[in-house]
Amino acid sequence: MAQRMKRRSSRKAPTRRSSTRRSRITRRAKKVGKSSFSLGKKIFPIAKNLAAPVAFIEQISAKHRQTLGTAYTAAPLGQKMKILSNIITGSTTGLNLFKDEYQAPLSQLKISNIFNKWTSAGVAMMGYSVIAKTANKSLGISLPAISPVKSIGKQLIVGGALGGLFDDKVDTTRSVGTANIIPQTNMQMAYSSGMTGNDSTLSGMN
Repeated sequence: MAQRMKRRSSRKAPTRRSSTRRSRITRRAKKVGKSSFSLGKKIFPIAKNLAAPVAFIEQISAKHRQTLGTAYTAAPLGQKMKILSNIITGSTTGLNLFKDEYQAPLSQLKISNIFNKWTSAGVAMMGYSVIAKTANKSLGISLPAISPVKSIGKQLIVGGALGGLFDDKVDTTRSVGTANIIPQTNMQMAYSSGMTGNDSTLSGMN
């Protein structure tokens, strides 16, 4: 009888240990879930407030920054802010705040440029909110962050659309101010590369 009691007690012990381990795992998972949820609560409002300005500035200045090249990327932070200010004010109003910097021309409004990567991302986020809401109702699941994602998507659409509206072809004949680099057109770049190629050929022949 004593041996049977020992066997039964030895069988029950692992089940208690496993239950305690499971409870610890679930507690840790709940803690991680709560911390990530609280972190998301802090991040989502910041992302919502920054979504529209970032999308607008990035879209309206993309071609200008590409044309300036290292004149913009290698510039100090203060000069970059001046260039960006001129791009925004020059493209939208025709007035450049800083006369010693890159002078951005007034953009010609183009409706077709409204459809860009920022508005596409916003539409995708809006689509997620619709799909997630439908899935939660029909399948009984709980997909996270539906309303925050939807609000950020709206801001991306607004900022990207406004930036795309003023996203025009850059006038490469204008001065770049203290950037000290005159943007070249594709024709000028092809001509200069062709001249370099001819020089190297002639030097090789000599």
